[in-house]
Amino acid sequence: MARAGITFDQVAHHADAMQAEGRNPTIQGLREALGGTGSPNTIHKHLTAWRAARPQAQAQAAELPAELVAALSRELGRAAAEARAEIEGRLVQAQGEAAELAGVGEALEADRDTLAELVATLTSERDTLAGKAAQQAADLADAQQRIEREQQAAEAARVDVATARLKIEAQAEKLAELTTRAAAAEAKLDEAQAEATRARQASAVLDARLGEGEKREKDLAARLAAVEAQAKATAEQLAQAQAQAAGLQAAAARVEQMEHELAESRVQQRELLAMLTKPQQIKNERYSNSSTGAAAALRQQAAQPSVCTTWPGLTSTEKEALPWLSEIMFSSAACAKPEPG
Repeated sequence: MARAGITFDQVAHHADAMQAEGRNPTIQGLREALGGTGSPNTIHKHLTAWRAARPQAQAQAAELPAELVAALSRELGRAAAEARAEIEGRLVQAQGEAAELAGVGEALEADRDTLAELVATLTSERDTLAGKAAQQAADLADAQQRIEREQQAAEAARVDVATARLKIEAQAEKLAELTTRAAAAEAKLDEAQAEATRARQASAVLDARLGEGEKREKDLAARLAAVEAQAKATAEQLAQAQAQAAGLQAAAARVEQMEHELAESRVQQRELLAMLTKPQQIKNERYSNSSTGAAAALRQQAAQPSVCTTWPGLTSTEKEALPWLSEIMFSSAACAKPEPG
């Protein structure tokens, strides 16, 4: 795309501004005022047109004598004519050369712009192609690596296929074995389900029995409490009986002592009887008869528990124990018939 050229109005505007500031418009000054852009040839062409369009300032002539002025005018006119002719010729030549140079410069600038655009386009295409080439090289290397990996994968796949075939054959054998085992397992499962059904039924029966057992356990607990209460009462009674037995043992010892004293008394009576005279023997026989009657009376009273309760020398505890030991006491020597003296 060609760059936009510098217009006459832009150059004229900046040239007027520079002249208003008292500066002489030049190609370099105008190019700087335009921001460093624009072809010098284009700026020169527009600057020339701007200068040609501006009116020339007329210099005010000095007041001199007419003759001198006339002479000077003629001489100056001749010199000016010669100089003007020479300058005009040179100016025409310079303008022609400048126009030619401006045309060549514009053509060169156009060619430069075209070449710059072409270089930019070619550079972009080169960069694009270089990127594509690099990408293609990378893609080619990647493809080569993929091909190598795929070849390795294909080789590994062939090995895997062979291995898989062997595994399939082994698994087929295992499948047959597993099928047999599955059938046996199904049979065992059916049996287990039947067993589970029986177990559930047995569990229901056990639950019912458990309820009955719990009820019986409560009954037994109540009975146990009653038995414990009865055992406690029995223990109290046993303690009382033990206390009474201790009293009876003391009474038995008392009775035994009394029997011993009675036996000694009888021995002493026999000794006295031996020492007495015959009249006294008769008297002793009477005494013996009276003793026999007294002993009979004692044996008759022994059948009654109240007789032993009046036994002389017994304590109150021994008297309380006599009702349970009446049979033992009255069967002993203390309640038996006294021997004859």
